[in-house]
Amino acid sequence: MSPGASLSHRLAVFVSPDRLRALGEAGASGVNLAGAAKDLSTADLPGDIVIVEDGEAGAGPLLEAYALRRPDAAMLVIGDDLSVPLVRALFRFTASDVLPAGCTATEILNAVGALASKVSVEEVSDTSPEGATCWAFRGAVGGAGVTTLAIETAFALVQSPAGSRVCLVDFNLADAMTPAFLDGEAKLDLPAICANPERIDPTLLRVYTWEHAKGVHLIAAPRQGDADARANCDALLRLLDVACSSFDHVIVDLPRHKCAWTDPIQSAADEMVIVSELTVPSLHAAADLCRDIDKLRDRPCRLALNRMFAKRRHRHSFPVDKAERAIHRKIDHTIRSDWDSARAAVNLGMPIAQVKSKSPIVSDVSAMVEALLAGEVPQATEEAA
Repeated sequence: MSPGASLSHRLAVFVSPDRLRALGEAGASGVNLAGAAKDLSTADLPGDIVIVEDGEAGAGPLLEAYALRRPDAAMLVIGDDLSVPLVRALFRFTASDVLPAGCTATEILNAVGALASKVSVEEVSDTSPEGATCWAFRGAVGGAGVTTLAIETAFALVQSPAGSRVCLVDFNLADAMTPAFLDGEAKLDLPAICANPERIDPTLLRVYTWEHAKGVHLIAAPRQGDADARANCDALLRLLDVACSSFDHVIVDLPRHKCAWTDPIQSAADEMVIVSELTVPSLHAAADLCRDIDKLRDRPCRLALNRMFAKRRHRHSFPVDKAERAIHRKIDHTIRSDWDSARAAVNLGMPIAQVKSKSPIVSDVSAMVEALLAGEVPQATEEAA
C-alpha cells in the first residue's frame, strides 16, 4: 500500500491544479485547502499532514496560520528558494520537510509517509503518569533568586533515585529568564495558546518544549512586555494540566507581581513555595504574601529563605528562630549562598551541581526536595515567644 493511500483521511493539500491531479492519479486523496486562504482567522485547518506548494497565491499566509494554530500538524512544503519567513515558520511544526519544485508525485508520497511515521512514533510515545505533582515558586521580593531555586529544584528531581521526568514552566511571561539561565530556547507561542486553549495537547506541548542535555524540559515564552496582561487564564491552566499528564513533576516559576491568572495557579499547585531573604523588609513581605496565599489553599504554603550566610559573617544579622518569632510563622527551608557557583552555572547554561557538586546550594535544595517529596505539611503560624 502506498504511503499516501494509508493516510488519505489525514492529508490536507494546498497545491496547483496540475499537482493536485498528479497526486490523485498516484492514489493520494485528502482535503483540498484551495478555499481555506479566504478567511484564515476563522477557517478550519484540517489534516495531520499538510502539503503546501510555495508560489501558489495565499500559500504563505496559509502556512503561517498552520504554524500559529496547528503546529501539531506535519508540514511538507514544495518549492525552491523559500523565503526566510516560511523557513522560520517550518521550525514551529512537530515535523516538517521540504521538496524541490520539480519533485514527482511519488517523491511527495514518500515524504508524506516519512512524516506520517514520525508523527505516529511521537503519538505512541505519549505517557500520562498518575499522581503528577506541581510545585510553584514565587518571590516575596524582587531578586530573591526564585528562578535559580526553581531551576535547581527541577534538576534535583531529575537526579533523584526515581529518575523523574520533570518539566520547568516559566510563567514570567513578560521577561522569562530561564532560557538565558540554561542557554535554552523560548518556544512557547503564547498568542497561539491563548487564542485556542482547547488545542493544547501532549503533541502540541512537545512543540513548545525545549530539553536540556541533563533531562529537564523547559516551557518558556519569548519576552513580551505586555504578555502578563494579555495571557489567558484558561490557556495557562490547560497548559499545566497537559504538562502534569505528560511529566512526573511540573515546576512553575511564577512572577512576583500578581496577575489575573496567578491565584488560580497558586490554588491548584500541590505545593507553593514563597522565596525570601533574611532581612526585616523581606520577611514581613513574605509573611504577608504567605497569609494571602494560604486563604486560597487547603494547606499552607512553604516559606524558603534564600542566600543565607554562615553564622556571624555579618555582625548585624539575626538567627532564623528570631525571624520566625518576628513574623509568627515557621520558616520551612533555608538555602545557603554560593554566589560564585551560581554565577558560573548561569554563564555556562548548566545546573550548579555540574559546576560544583558540593555547593551548599545543591545540598540545601536537595534537602528541600526531599521534604517536598515526603509531603510534610508546613506550619502556617507559630506562637510568638
